[in-house]
Amino acid sequence: MSGVPPRFVVCSLNLWRTRHWPARSHPLDAFLRSHRPDVLVVQELSPEVRSVIDVSLDGHDRVTDAFPGWSCESNIYWHRGLFEPVAYGREDIGQPQAERGLYWVRLRRCEEPAPTLVVATAHYTWPGHPGELRSGISPRTAEARATVTALARIAPAPDAVVFAGDLNDFFHPLRVLREAGLDDSFSALGRMPRPTIPSVPAANGIPSVADWMLHRGPIRPMSTEVVDFFVDGLPPSDHKPLLTTYRMERA
Repeated sequence: MSGVPPRFVVCSLNLWRTRHWPARSHPLDAFLRSHRPDVLVVQELSPEVRSVIDVSLDGHDRVTDAFPGWSCESNIYWHRGLFEPVAYGREDIGQPQAERGLYWVRLRRCEEPAPTLVVATAHYTWPGHPGELRSGISPRTAEARATVTALARIAPAPDAVVFAGDLNDFFHPLRVLREAGLDDSFSALGRMPRPTIPSVPAANGIPSVADWMLHRGPIRPMSTEVVDFFVDGLPPSDHKPLLTTYRMERA
């Protein structure tokens, strides 16, 4: 409808590579088919899991690139009836894992020259990484600073940005991102953050808020949800999907 700000749903999900695969393929397929996010950003991707997503989201496109990280680390899907890609890339944010980084795509609403939206994702280093265990120093604060620097270059103000992923933290990286003007979906809506891991019974551990979705520019969240989803008692991953509905606004 003319004059109504565009609305769309973004989902972030750490896919847990091929742990308990292919048993998890059915819950993952069922989740994607039932929720059908307009934009999906993923971490811990693998070719086997990617093949299922390609079929489940048959109305979507994703980045296809020779860099191996796009098939075995992260990727971004978008509904081809709503968006078309303008540019994409992967930025080094100083992580010890060679194929991790900041993965991003600039999207344009179909048949609309402007405005565009930059969607980005990253998987910050796990606190149990051997380097952190030896040094006692978290690399995630530096990774957040590098994310801010990269986003400032890729999407200078007043570009709309959604950055989502498994940040493996809830304090200093969030502080760095917020100080750079990014607002998380929970805080923006006055919601208490909900744990995103573990998704019992597939995994266990201390419940924590590891996955976040942040934004800046002419875009506002309308709702945000951490989803408990199961098929025959099995979830799509050890992480719970994080979904946020956004509204584009005038710059």
